[in-house]
Amino acid sequence: MALLAHRDAVPAPRRRGLGGTSGNELLTITTAVVLTLLLAAEGLTILNVGALRTPHMVLGLVLIPPVAVKLGSTGYRMARYYGGAPAYREKGPPLLPLRMLAPLLVAATIGVFASGVALLIRGHGSDTLMLLHKGSFIVWSGLFAIHFLSYLPRVLRSLAAGWRRERRRAVPGTELRLALVATSLGAGVALALVLLPLVTGWHGGGEFR
Repeated sequence: MALLAHRDAVPAPRRRGLGGTSGNELLTITTAVVLTLLLAAEGLTILNVGALRTPHMVLGLVLIPPVAVKLGSTGYRMARYYGGAPAYREKGPPLLPLRMLAPLLVAATIGVFASGVALLIRGHGSDTLMLLHKGSFIVWSGLFAIHFLSYLPRVLRSLAAGWRRERRRAVPGTELRLALVATSLGAGVALALVLLPLVTGWHGGGEFR
């Protein structure tokens, strides 16, 4: 009886790291909010990309590390779910249509950024890269619109719950998640500064067509 009482008195182990399934969800949502703001700014540059070419390229570079964090958090959830992790199996997968959409969205996202960086490095000498960049963006825009509108209500609910004090206490790893998002933004800014000479070099080579 004493042994049983001792066992009952031992507190359950707390989740560490990023906070388990709930922490993964909060990391995904926090990164998504940051990306939404950056993508909105990037979208404004597209309205007049000839005049706003430098901000367009700089924001594109800043976006790369946060996009990597978002892909990493969602990819980790998928791997854990299909790997049979009990907590992730219990939480369940996204709706089937969104699961089917996800690989296409990931491929289009990689296509947009990879072709954009390749264009930045290659310069104005490749019409093929320009066509690939524009085509990837068109496909990505449609897929992202569906993805964004499908998840928007859930994101708003999770944000409202996530900022409550009780919620923050219940899901450990808040500081680590915020540090990861902040670090990804800092890495994006650093990347843009390192490649700024290539960005400004585009001004002497022609226009986005």
